[in-house]
Amino acid sequence: MLKLSIIIPVYNVEQYLRQCIDSIINQTLKDIEIICVDDCSTDNSYNILEEYVKKDKRIKIIKHDINKGLGPARNTGIKFSKGEYIGFIDSDDYISLDYFENLYNTAKKYNSDITSTLNIKLYDMNSNKINNSYYNFKKKEYKSDWNLKYIENIFSYNAIAPYVWNKIYRRSFLIDKNIEFMNIKFGCEDSNFTIKYMAHQPRISFNNKSIIYYRQRKNSLTDIVKINKESVLSAIIHMTDALKYYEDNFTDILDDIYYKIWIPVFNFYSNSSEIFKRELYNNMVDFANKLQIRAKHIDSRFIYNNYYYNSYLALISSKDYNDYLYRFHSLDKMEYLDNKISQIDNYVKIFAISNSMYYFNIIIFGIKISFKKMRYII
Repeated sequence: MLKLSIIIPVYNVEQYLRQCIDSIINQTLKDIEIICVDDCSTDNSYNILEEYVKKDKRIKIIKHDINKGLGPARNTGIKFSKGEYIGFIDSDDYISLDYFENLYNTAKKYNSDITSTLNIKLYDMNSNKINNSYYNFKKKEYKSDWNLKYIENIFSYNAIAPYVWNKIYRRSFLIDKNIEFMNIKFGCEDSNFTIKYMAHQPRISFNNKSIIYYRQRKNSLTDIVKINKESVLSAIIHMTDALKYYEDNFTDILDDIYYKIWIPVFNFYSNSSEIFKRELYNNMVDFANKLQIRAKHIDSRFIYNNYYYNSYLALISSKDYNDYLYRFHSLDKMEYLDNKISQIDNYVKIFAISNSMYYFNIIIFGIKISFKKMRYII
């Protein structure tokens, strides 16, 4: 059995494809196959793949008849893979030359179902600079206990980032658990996959010696979302599917996943144009009402978490889009004020604000005042 199958979905990336493939064929781990799935590229990408096939017999090209999207392209790669482990790399990114050897050796050392790196360098195409990862990692190599709280928790050195391109997966685990990407062209495919995968309590390890260079460029997902409201609707479909996956199979941990499901959908929504936000408001309210997020499910020490929780509270309690904007803006400003006051050295907490699902709390000179929320009133 091959040690690793590397799956690269390819679509109109002629400018970056050579750098990506060069970083893979020159890996220190040699016992690999490289499966390139061309998703009906209209530029020179396919010709570049054919050029590399002649150079390296480990490369295989699979060509889609129609453009299917990133998730389905990865499914195609999984179907034809033969490796003990599977790695996904996006065709506009590139990796350190010891990337897969580090991850594979750690996976074998700890008998892991998934091995990840948090050493993600952000390649900013606008400034042509490489920035450090915002994920927190304190150690180079270690294993981790399974815990849903680590999904998207960028402040934890056990963070399970909602991407598939910074990990390798035990192939037999994917097959046995029947985990695959949804057959939808775009929108939250990585988050859907990760959340469903984590439900099965995989053995997890990390090797942060492996570096991936993630390219931030024009026509990125953020830009696409602004001009295509279908991205938000697709994100809702992906996360509704993840929610149903837990409702049908993992009701005992359902409470732990509501907040994780909310974050990617709201990210898509918040990146939309103002016109699309108004048009999609009712879709977001309907989706929010499927969730039961409580304050106890999030770590409110970080404004990052409070921001998403406030967005959820504002949506489920609003009467219309303008009312939502007012509520979200008010909650966010009060959270900011409370945080600034808390940063004052040797301060006496004379003023604070906190939110829960049913109560809005204000502390003034040490006296706590609680207001019970009604359906449309904060």
